[in-house]
Amino acid sequence: MLPIELVWFIIVLIFGLIGIVRGYLRELGVTTVMVLMLFAFNTFEKRLAPIAARVASILAPCQDEKIQAAIWVIGIVVVAFISYHGETLAFEGSLPKAKLVVLLNLGAGLVNGYLIAGSIWHYLNRLGYPFLGIRPEHLTPLAQTLVPLMPPCLLAPYLLYLGVFLLLMRVIR
Repeated sequence: MLPIELVWFIIVLIFGLIGIVRGYLRELGVTTVMVLMLFAFNTFEKRLAPIAARVASILAPCQDEKIQAAIWVIGIVVVAFISYHGETLAFEGSLPKAKLVVLLNLGAGLVNGYLIAGSIWHYLNRLGYPFLGIRPEHLTPLAQTLVPLMPPCLLAPYLLYLGVFLLLMRVIR
């Protein structure tokens, strides 16, 4: 079985490759949506968590953590899917020189991978990895170091400012 941090790293790299293909102007639109989603989750989490717990207790009383984790993970995946699918919230602008644009594309894709995979990891960790059969105390030292660096923990105080900044950059052009 692969360590969870290796799976997380591979997923982030896959998003980096997607960023290279899509371009950083489109990826910044996804970043904006994901930051605003994290802000909404962070702001309304105290109201949403009891609702998720109640729904979980009604659907499957003995599998409460699995249902709650599924609600959070499905929420993140749905928002990510919608932000990547079809006509996206792409930023406008001109592309810089060829070598720099590849680095910008890769960087934007890596950031989106960090936001999406890191958020999923955060909620799975918070609920005790109900799908994976991992116990949080059995994580490797690297994974235990990375968990507090996931977006909902690390970026929580700055999500509003990041969201407003990204929206302003989208509007100002």
